[in-house]
Amino acid sequence: VTGAGRGIGREASLMIAKEGCRVVLVSRSEDEIKETEKAIKEAGGEACDVAGDVAKKKDIERILRLTLEKYSSLDILVNNAGVHYASPFLETTEEELDMNMAVNFKAAFLFSQAALKIMKEQRQGYIINISSSAALGVPARASAYGISKLAVRGLSQALGEAAKEYGVKVSTIYPGMTDTKMLRDINLPVDPKTWMQPEDIANCILFLLKQS
Repeated sequence: VTGAGRGIGREASLMIAKEGCRVVLVSRSEDEIKETEKAIKEAGGEACDVAGDVAKKKDIERILRLTLEKYSSLDILVNNAGVHYASPFLETTEEELDMNMAVNFKAAFLFSQAALKIMKEQRQGYIINISSSAALGVPARASAYGISKLAVRGLSQALGEAAKEYGVKVSTIYPGMTDTKMLRDINLPVDPKTWMQPEDIANCILFLLKQS
């Protein structure tokens, strides 16, 4: 699970571990994933943390290598890591565009590509990509973010085609506004009481996994 240190990733990791899965927790923040690991182990689950930048291919390769060394297989990948650099269209900088695309799209693409190479040999696996409702109607006020999440939608379509002959499933979830630190840091003029909770999205992930 990428972005497992907080928000949706943390809740998904806790729920998946509770179901008996051994979870590899991935994030750039080592402190955050260690907290998630501690919570899983205190609840009787099994997990390990691997800090790394999922927008870098060498880090992805290291994360997957350590996963196979510890657990021998890769059965599930949840591409959840994300950033939200939101500016109106005419004010979006090249740096904001690059960061949104690197973390929200490129990381999911590279992680999925590397994971599928492993899963095709196993002839089974499940990749779940976390997109956003912003991909279903890209807002001008957050165009770079929305476009990066729309790219995730395209990734899932191409990935699904590439994966099906190997028995690997692919799904995409499109959360609406969800009460996470990432969203609160943007200070949107929207009442947080109307937002979804990270557990809501984690339950969607768990539902999909249980149907496989």
